[in-house]
Amino acid sequence: MSIDLTLLPRVAHRRQEVTAPRLRGLLALLAGDLRTGCSTERLVEGLWPDELPERPGKALQVLVSRARAQLGADLIVSTPTGYRLALAEDQVDSSALLLHATAGADRARAGDHAGSLAAAEAGLALWEGTPDQGGDTDDRVAAWRAERAPVHDTLVRAQALALARLGRHAEAA
Repeated sequence: MSIDLTLLPRVAHRRQEVTAPRLRGLLALLAGDLRTGCSTERLVEGLWPDELPERPGKALQVLVSRARAQLGADLIVSTPTGYRLALAEDQVDSSALLLHATAGADRARAGDHAGSLAAAEAGLALWEGTPDQGGDTDDRVAAWRAERAPVHDTLVRAQALALARLGRHAEAA
């Protein structure tokens, strides 16, 4: 499968850039738990942390409708308690990053250093540049990236270790 939703280098769905801050925040919150999604209450608290709109539930419905209109009606699905993304883990870059880190660690433990290197490089390719670990905690996407920054660091270390174990010491350094 291909990556449909990117949150790490930029926010986009199927290469369509998402620039609206609240819509970006909605996607980041929903990406946090792809399997079960988020409750309406959690989304409202995350999207309007300082001042709630007059009708929070209605404001969330409008935002979800806007997201569906802009990004596709099938991207966000309703759940009994809220909403979730209709994407698999390997279709969201921030989740695929975790999959690559796990696969790389498993391959390294099995002694498959070439496989570990391939998994680390595939994970690192999802995140262009160096993650900003500070981030603006009021920005849901920046906070999400800050949460994933340690995984990026783990992949960098895994890549270096695999390179060293493959005898490619200059590249590892």
